[in-house]
Amino acid sequence: MKRALFVVVMVSLCLTFLLWQRSSSSVQGQLKVGVLNSASIAREVQGLAELRRAYDEQRRAYLELINLRQNFLMLTGLEWVDLRRLLGRPQRTKSEEQQIQRLRQISLEREAELQRLQQTPPDKLTSQERTRLEQLTQIWKEARMEIEQLKNLMDEEMRRVEEQLNKLVDEKLQQVISKVADEKGLDIVLDKSVVYFVRGNFVDVTEEVLSNLTEALQSGEKTTSDGKQREKEEKQ
Repeated sequence: MKRALFVVVMVSLCLTFLLWQRSSSSVQGQLKVGVLNSASIAREVQGLAELRRAYDEQRRAYLELINLRQNFLMLTGLEWVDLRRLLGRPQRTKSEEQQIQRLRQISLEREAELQRLQQTPPDKLTSQERTRLEQLTQIWKEARMEIEQLKNLMDEEMRRVEEQLNKLVDEKLQQVISKVADEKGLDIVLDKSVVYFVRGNFVDVTEEVLSNLTEALQSGEKTTSDGKQREKEEKQ
């Protein structure tokens, strides 16, 4: 959204210069000028709620998964898969709940054992303890690597979603401004933040742009939601 409004401001700067050039040539009186308050639109625009909520839910799901892996850091890859399978069940049996607790206990015991072995001077470790230390260290390294991969995946996915969100707002905002300008017969639409003086009358289109942008975004949300529902029905 900020990027979209930045584009509007930059375009306004260019058009302001054009307007100044035309005014110096006594052509300004032929132009019909519109202005909008981009800061107000950024604060009040509606229709992004569903898109932003989906973004936040997706990010929260990643963070919960990362936090879960950190809490069960000393599980092997297969044990971690088993834990996620159990936690993914909407209803769990008593034995499944017990298995989750066993996995939790295994992780805690291994963590305590790893810490103890790491704090023991190397010359005090037996051959069996050194082997065990290597095994536990490997489990820890693999888990940490998996956490980093999850974080990178989250960042990449969130960046992609954010780009899609910005692109949607960019496109809708440009369409809306063009539509309002056509309806009101405007030659130029400028941002108030870059306009210090306009000779003659001008038209404030902030409310019209805000209303149309909200409607366009809400329509886009409904289309996206319907599309996802159709995909879900087709898979079923």
